[in-house]
Amino acid sequence: MNYYSHSKLIEYGVTEGSKELQVHVNGVKEKALFHLAEGLSLGYNAEELKEIVGIIVDFHDLGKYTSYFQNYLLKQEPIDFLLKRHAQLGGFVAYNYFQEKDEKKALLALYLIFLHHSPLIDFVKVNSKFTYDLDKIIKEQIADLEKKITIIEDDLKLKKLKDFLYYSDKRKIRNGFIDWVEDSCSIQDYYLINYLFSLLIEGDKLDASDTVPYRLKPIKPSSVDDRFGKLNAHNKSLEELNNNELRNYCRAVVISNLEQTNILEHFVFTLTAPTGIGKTMTALDFSLKLKDKIKKNSGVEARIIYALPFINIIEQALNEYDKVLETQNINILGHYQYADVFGNNEQKENVDGAEQGYDQKLMALDTWQADVVITSFVQFFETLIGNRNRLLKKFNHFANSIIILDEVQTLRLDQMPLLGAALFYLSKFLKSRIILMTATRPKIFELAQQEILNPEGEKVEPKELLTNYEAIFALFKRTSINPLLNNLKEEKENRTREFVYSIFADKWNAEKSCLIVCNTVKRSIEVFDIIKNFLEENNLGNPIYYLSTNIIPAHRLERIQDIKGDIQHQKAPILIATQVVEAGVDLDFDMGFRDIGPIDSIIQVAGRINRNNDIEKIHSPLYIIDFDVKATTMVYGRLTYIQAKKSLEQKKYFYEKEYLELITTYFDGISEKSSFADARTFFNSMKTLKYDADDKKLLPVSAFRIIEESDRYSPVFIEIDDSASEILEKYLQKITNEIELEEYNKNWKLKFQQHIISVPKYLCEELSTVNEYEESILLVPKKEIDIRYSKQTGYNRNFKEQNSVFTF
Repeated sequence: MNYYSHSKLIEYGVTEGSKELQVHVNGVKEKALFHLAEGLSLGYNAEELKEIVGIIVDFHDLGKYTSYFQNYLLKQEPIDFLLKRHAQLGGFVAYNYFQEKDEKKALLALYLIFLHHSPLIDFVKVNSKFTYDLDKIIKEQIADLEKKITIIEDDLKLKKLKDFLYYSDKRKIRNGFIDWVEDSCSIQDYYLINYLFSLLIEGDKLDASDTVPYRLKPIKPSSVDDRFGKLNAHNKSLEELNNNELRNYCRAVVISNLEQTNILEHFVFTLTAPTGIGKTMTALDFSLKLKDKIKKNSGVEARIIYALPFINIIEQALNEYDKVLETQNINILGHYQYADVFGNNEQKENVDGAEQGYDQKLMALDTWQADVVITSFVQFFETLIGNRNRLLKKFNHFANSIIILDEVQTLRLDQMPLLGAALFYLSKFLKSRIILMTATRPKIFELAQQEILNPEGEKVEPKELLTNYEAIFALFKRTSINPLLNNLKEEKENRTREFVYSIFADKWNAEKSCLIVCNTVKRSIEVFDIIKNFLEENNLGNPIYYLSTNIIPAHRLERIQDIKGDIQHQKAPILIATQVVEAGVDLDFDMGFRDIGPIDSIIQVAGRINRNNDIEKIHSPLYIIDFDVKATTMVYGRLTYIQAKKSLEQKKYFYEKEYLELITTYFDGISEKSSFADARTFFNSMKTLKYDADDKKLLPVSAFRIIEESDRYSPVFIEIDDSASEILEKYLQKITNEIELEEYNKNWKLKFQQHIISVPKYLCEELSTVNEYEESILLVPKKEIDIRYSKQTGYNRNFKEQNSVFTF
């Protein structure tokens, strides 16, 4: 008789086995061991880890050998939905195999097998799986397996399986989990469990989908040199270097670290450099040469993982990496999904092993089968700190990887101690090499040391790659920050008009391109409308643009290109925007204004002014305005507002060479007064294996999100034109299976995402969903575009108010 792990529907009412169980188990083991990394520090040596993985895989689907599961799989009567369960039987047998040799291994094996189709749960909650009828279920399953014990032993190459085929001592297991949590659990256990779980579930799903694991390839260490030229020595002083020479100099300083004999002993790096200095290519160059050095030293081929905060700059990074690496036969993967932005679209797990179809390309994407992975902070950090089965498939690929984290100043201050500690332990236990890049030096590792690592007896010592970054910062005279915090006198309702006709009119002239950044969409639209009127009243022909998350992503990139063209042709455009321009937007304005906010955000906006370091525009001004205390504190919090204002009030202006001192003052002040209690609680949940809790206010691992989820917003598809109508139609066809998922993902998925914006729910009350099958995404249909969406400023936030006036 053949035993199957999976089945497929041949025709209506007829199901047959699609993969033999023996083939599946061996395939999972092959794939799990293929990805098992060497040289890790997880409390077990390489041979022990290999043994644990082997036993977990051997027994994870043992219950599928029962006639109960085979009947269920092949749709043959009788079907018993209790007795067909398979994971718990395998968990008990694996526990029995290990228990006399190593109780920790026994508990690990049981836990991982029990949950291999589920999220990870609180360790002590495993006891809740021992239901009153479990004893009867397991004993009947064992009786069924005993009839075919010789076949199973031959299939799995296991001797004396019968010795371990019994119902385990539940009391001993319960006490074992409780004792582990109360007496001996550590943060190392968190990384061990997530790593082993990842190997198991990834191997299981790769094999079920017949996805071939990707073997990492070498990448030419000279790839960046080949595109931008080799680094040449020069005899000039720093002050004499032009922009390109300075970029090359900084890259040379960073690369020179690789000549140090002990460089491979370092696992945590920082790269601090001003905006516009070429950090992206510098970090890639360092990583490629470090990858080559690691391979020559240990034989390990390192994966490069590059994580960024926003989808638009992920797309830019993909484009830049492609240009550098396009001639090589390597796999570069961009992994960011719709779920990154709008809620949790995770599919519910099939508890019996995915008899549904799998998409190989999607599986390869979800498991990072690539040499270079460019991904979002959401994907990266919610895999690092998380319990979700879907995300943890790729956790094992952190091992021995080179991880570049860009624009880290966008991370929330209250999370920094937790993230710094999690990254430190990632480098310690999984031997990942971490590179943090920033222009503003947020205190991620300092806060981690202060709040979490000190009590743990640990010390993180990041190695700065641009060793003379202070001297580099001191060279720049591109911009200055000019606080005008008390210049607006009117009531807040009139401040926008006062700003335009008083401050803007006084500081700006028609020959200058100008950037204006507001804290809220509402304020930014008001500024746009009033400045537009101001230009018309004064017969000024300066192009005026608007940019925020109120505009569909498909139009944002076009708009940025239009603005860049106008700047190059000296048309002196004016851009009114929100915080979307603070990272990854390569624009170069003559001057700017910004609503008061965090100092690091202010410095990021300054990086869009005189970006190309025109000597004739030295100290180009960025004026800081205080539009509305209430709005600012709603966006950033009261402490941020108070500390930012205090820092800015020290002087009448700050030259660029003083920005490091300004940011240090700000971070010192805000860190001292901030509460990091949640960060410490989350870390304690990781350390005590509290993966989940009924009350998310207890902050179990499952409650962690890198972006605060808000139930105040809804995703809305904007059917802006005929092209958008076609995209929407393809999305609906995907839902109703009229087109293949692979075709949709390849040709339409990104286009669909680029027509979605997030809108406050109170503005969406009259919108319907895209269709009856999709309840989470709302629709502005093409026939309502004129009243609900402006091509200039996006979603009409006055529509409800206008409607109310109309009905009266």
